[in-house]
Amino acid sequence: MRSGRPRLLRLSALLAASAVAGMGCASAGLAVARALPDGGSDCPGPLVPPGALADDFVLRQSARVQADQLDWHLTLVTQKRGDMLVLVGLETLGGKLFVVTQHGGDVVVERPRGRLPLPPENLLRDVHRARFVPHDASFEAGVEVERASDGVVTIRHANCGYTTTLVTLEETTLPSRSADSP
Repeated sequence: MRSGRPRLLRLSALLAASAVAGMGCASAGLAVARALPDGGSDCPGPLVPPGALADDFVLRQSARVQADQLDWHLTLVTQKRGDMLVLVGLETLGGKLFVVTQHGGDVVVERPRGRLPLPPENLLRDVHRARFVPHDASFEAGVEVERASDGVVTIRHANCGYTTTLVTLEETTLPSRSADSP
């Protein structure tokens, strides 16, 4: 009579291997989900080279992005030093959603939490429209920028189907770095 023990060991080993493989697939699935594009459309727009902006600064803004089935509230913190501009998107409780780094005309995006409702590059362009592009400039077709007397800037994107509202909460001019500073 055969013992059921070797068969039980083989079955246990097979189940353990399947579980490990399943975890690998779940991790791979998560990695694939994070690599997927963000929601919404990538909307073109102006980017002023950071080196063309006069002073170094830190800017903190409340942002609200609205579209069909989207009402996204976040805080944007922008820092400009020399020819580099960094935009950090924070959720309402302060968790980091994304980091966009603009160096000259190059833009790099990090998404530590994966897919977002809108490409962060769009928010970078909206910050540029609101703060750095001259007020009398004409914008691309389908983009309307409204500046209220209380400092609220509303940017409507007819072609991309969303509206961004920016409210400046704090703005600080940074001291210029001396040649000896790192």
